[in-house]
Amino acid sequence: MKNSTVSYREIFRISLPIIASSAVENITAIINTAFLGHVGAVALGAAAVGGIFYLALIMLAFGFGIGVQIIVARRYGEKRIPEIGQIIQQSSLFLVSWGILLTLLFHYWGIPLFRHFVQSDEIFSEVRAYLSFRIWGLALAYVNIIFRAFYTGIMRTRVVGYYSVILAATNIFFDYVLIFGKMGFPRMEIAGAGLSSVIAEGIATIFFVIYTINRRNIKDFALTRKHAFDWKVMLHTLRIASPVMLQFTFSFGGWFLFFMFVEKMGEIPLAVSNLVRTFYLIALLPLWGYASATNTLVSYLMGSGRTEELTATIRKILLLSAGTITTLVVILSLFARFYFHLFTDNITLINLSLPIVYIVGATSILVSVSIILYNIISGAGKTHITLTIEGIVMLIYVLWAYAVAYWWHGTVTMIWLSELWYGIFMGLIAGSYLKFANWKKAIV
Repeated sequence: MKNSTVSYREIFRISLPIIASSAVENITAIINTAFLGHVGAVALGAAAVGGIFYLALIMLAFGFGIGVQIIVARRYGEKRIPEIGQIIQQSSLFLVSWGILLTLLFHYWGIPLFRHFVQSDEIFSEVRAYLSFRIWGLALAYVNIIFRAFYTGIMRTRVVGYYSVILAATNIFFDYVLIFGKMGFPRMEIAGAGLSSVIAEGIATIFFVIYTINRRNIKDFALTRKHAFDWKVMLHTLRIASPVMLQFTFSFGGWFLFFMFVEKMGEIPLAVSNLVRTFYLIALLPLWGYASATNTLVSYLMGSGRTEELTATIRKILLLSAGTITTLVVILSLFARFYFHLFTDNITLINLSLPIVYIVGATSILVSVSIILYNIISGAGKTHITLTIEGIVMLIYVLWAYAVAYWWHGTVTMIWLSELWYGIFMGLIAGSYLKFANWKKAIV
């Protein structure tokens, strides 16, 4: 095995802006949850349902963005840099058109259909108020996903960090003034949370456009050159990206179903699950940076013809990921009670949340390895394999949650064991594929 020329420092340099980006975005979600927690338990539960539904729509595009990132990194490694502009242009056209179509479909037909998923009239009313504003930011979010894919693919992830700070700062400011009616703004409560996110997405898009136009070497990537539409390029992008789109849809669609099952258990379990969700998001903050670095580095090394360095590079990423997340989980677990007090003074909610901390803590450590293994496969361009893995694992995940909620009438702690099964089976299946399959054969 050849030693990797990719150092720990280089891995961390690529990962850190994505970790910081995830941190900023999740801190924004946590502050949003804290604000709504002071509005009431119904608003808190509704924010979980509406937020995860919207996140499922975002992840559909985010999966496409991962596919674009893989192709951009491969072309960057192959020194076929001018081709990147055509890939980005055509991907933007596809994704923004898709975002506008989904927005219009949901605006006219989505809310009535959504009523069939939500049992509580109060929660449905709050979800409708939130999504009636939030959905209008979808196309803007899709534009930002393409920008992120471009900058991550060429390993300029610092720009993604800048974007996230701007997005978060704007979102938190407008959350505060619109939810509570401060500084002369109307008090909109949960609807204000939806509107503030749309404003933040718009301002972040403006940042990306201005920054990109003013890059000194932007002409090298041919982003602003007029490219003829090429179906071969589009179909190739879709061949790599569409399985990732579907797997992200499975993943977050499964999470949406999970919260729908919890909602059937009552408003208290739903509020508890939203509190635990924020804890889980913090525990996994470093993972998304390492996962993104894995996608980029695996694709780049394969494009550069340096496949002999893959094993050593992957080992370094796994050590960084497992070590960082284990440390974070231990610290968070020690201060879990204090953490939940930041959101609510309701002792019942806090006491019900604490046992679940051990489940999500163990899961976080498991997925710090299994998600990296999974992203090695996608970085190699074997996205049809990752789609199959995700489908199998999410089926187990959803079946467990359904059984607890409907067949066994179990507790909120029992239903959260779905996350543990997810981490275990993801690691077993992805690890087995990497051990026995010829995954280093390039197809991108």
